Amino acid sequence: MINADGVGVPVFDTSRAGQLHRKRMQALAEKHLGRDLTRPSKLRMVSLVKLEEACREFAESRKHVTLEMQYLAGLQRIDYVFVYPDEKDIVIAGPAEAFAPDSVGRVVGVTTGRPPIRLDDLMVALRSVRKNGRLGCSIDPDPKRLAEMERFVAQTNRSPATLNVAKGRFAQMANILGMQSVRIWGVPEDSHFAQALVEADYRMKLVSIGREQYRVRGFKSHLDMLGRGGNSMQRWWFAPLYDAFYTSEDGNAYQLEGQRLQLLSQEEVTNGLGERTNAGTTRVTTQRWAKAFTSYFPQLAKQSSSFAELQNLVDLTILAAMIEKRGLRQRVGWDMALFLDEKQAPVTSQRSPKQVPSAFNFKTSGRSLVVGLVGGGVVLSPYDAVKESSFQPDGDRNLDDLRKEHAPGRVVRGGNDGGADASGRTGEIVWWWD
Repeated sequence: MINADGVGVPVFDTSRAGQLHRKRMQALAEKHLGRDLTRPSKLRMVSLVKLEEACREFAESRKHVTLEMQYLAGLQRIDYVFVYPDEKDIVIAGPAEAFAPDSVGRVVGVTTGRPPIRLDDLMVALRSVRKNGRLGCSIDPDPKRLAEMERFVAQTNRSPATLNVAKGRFAQMANILGMQSVRIWGVPEDSHFAQALVEADYRMKLVSIGREQYRVRGFKSHLDMLGRGGNSMQRWWFAPLYDAFYTSEDGNAYQLEGQRLQLLSQEEVTNGLGERTNAGTTRVTTQRWAKAFTSYFPQLAKQSSSFAELQNLVDLTILAAMIEKRGLRQRVGWDMALFLDEKQAPVTSQRSPKQVPSAFNFKTSGRSLVVGLVGGGVVLSPYDAVKESSFQPDGDRNLDDLRKEHAPGRVVRGGNDGGADASGRTGEIVWWWD
């Protein structure tokens, strides 16, 4: 949650995702969504060109789009991108299901708990990647406060302390650091996109020091890995990670594979002015935890909707970079006039995160104590990710056959019964189908 002063604090969902909770969400979905949308789909197709066309009447009347449009018909991941030059269309595809607000108000899938991709995030990605090419966020301590903390640590290290006194010193360190500043670049600071970047980054910090925990067998916090003398300043940051981008021979079909994100690490040193620079070496435990977090990230994202939402954002930035760098919109003659127009199609303004409290935790390790105080961020460089060497021939994946099988011209209006495809219509425009 973000208060009126722009201070972000974590809210923890203490509800149990039991059968009654799922029934409540299913009932909400059935009440507010069409019948076709309440059925899960292994492969839902969303036409970007037709979606923009359907949005036009809402832009002209200055009204919010429908829930169906805002959450892209429940699409939860972009696995495929299909280009249809003859139909003048670009289609994204992936798994989808019904969606509803959870107990803290976040809209998620009714069975998976995974957030659907949002229309406002799509438009922010298309606009921002085209203009900036690099976007992200960082949470950093104030240099003066950091210098003050360094002096405090130097003074207190000279005198022995009981266990309770040592615990109190760690709390004092967090108080000295105070609020850490949020820096956002490449995307509007008051967008949901920016909020989601900051939330995922801050929650990762809480996970690193054991303040937020998930039921993932074998996964440990960074604090759990540290032993005697393990205190240091670490910087962790998220970056894109895909196994491969596969493409058909004619470049009209693409498949995205991989977990979308990885965690990178770097230890830092601080001078007397509180200025931070990269250390000459990085501890083994720092590197090990970054690798462990990356390895367990798919499991963590299944339990954390904020991490899953960050995966969605990475998919959208990769999509935007592919559209620009591989000339996809020129291939279909799509100018994206509405989606790129911030005045004609504004996204809803969110409360912008400006600061977050310094997160700290400690543990006993023999007769010593260890504390975690961290900085980091999210750095997305989608153009670097979609360089030409990233694309591989589809081999026996038959991407072009899949593209033709699900072409827009083959849409059959109706339900899933009797073999007909489910499809979504706004006015006379069909912009999604299964």
